[in-house]
Amino acid sequence: MSDSRTSRTESALRSHSPFANLSVTCAPGSGVVATDRDGLAIARVVARKGKLAALTSRVRERFGVELPQAPRRVETNGLAFVGVGVETWLAVAEGSLPLRDSIDDLAAVSDQTSGYAVLRLTGPRVRDALAKFIPLDLHARVFDPGSAASTIASHIAVTLWRLADSADGSPVFELAAPRSYAGSFWHVVSQSAAEFGFVRE
Repeated sequence: MSDSRTSRTESALRSHSPFANLSVTCAPGSGVVATDRDGLAIARVVARKGKLAALTSRVRERFGVELPQAPRRVETNGLAFVGVGVETWLAVAEGSLPLRDSIDDLAAVSDQTSGYAVLRLTGPRVRDALAKFIPLDLHARVFDPGSAASTIASHIAVTLWRLADSADGSPVFELAAPRSYAGSFWHVVSQSAAEFGFVRE
């Protein structure tokens, strides 16, 4: 194979952000700010039958994290667990997830990193934009930092969680959607935020 053909093949196989090169048309301003979280590692963790107590103890000892037993997000030292079902979590971290060797005897761990596209959304009008396509009450009285939910964004299944507020006091949310729906998900988010001013960082 020629060098040029090799170069084209390697370029075609290179990993790309699911939100790369997607257009934004909006009013001026920065009412909603989106950050691509393509560097996150994600795994689905399901406790093995009868092993919940042992798994909870092991995760506490090894990682310093208290597994949430509800739709909540708990983070310690850069490793977060998001409750998404009965004895089921998404483990989320920057870069890599050293879980399987530590808890494989107590939980089924499946790498989902390539299965999700994740956006972080913040800004003074972020709740107004989310209200257009998320059928949940995201008011601070109901959905405080650490809250999580599995729901739909328009017709797309998503998991979302709330992080600590930004420096300017704006709420911060992360939404994880199936990577195969990234284009449709981006369209829903960008169109819903357009009137408030939508910025991609």
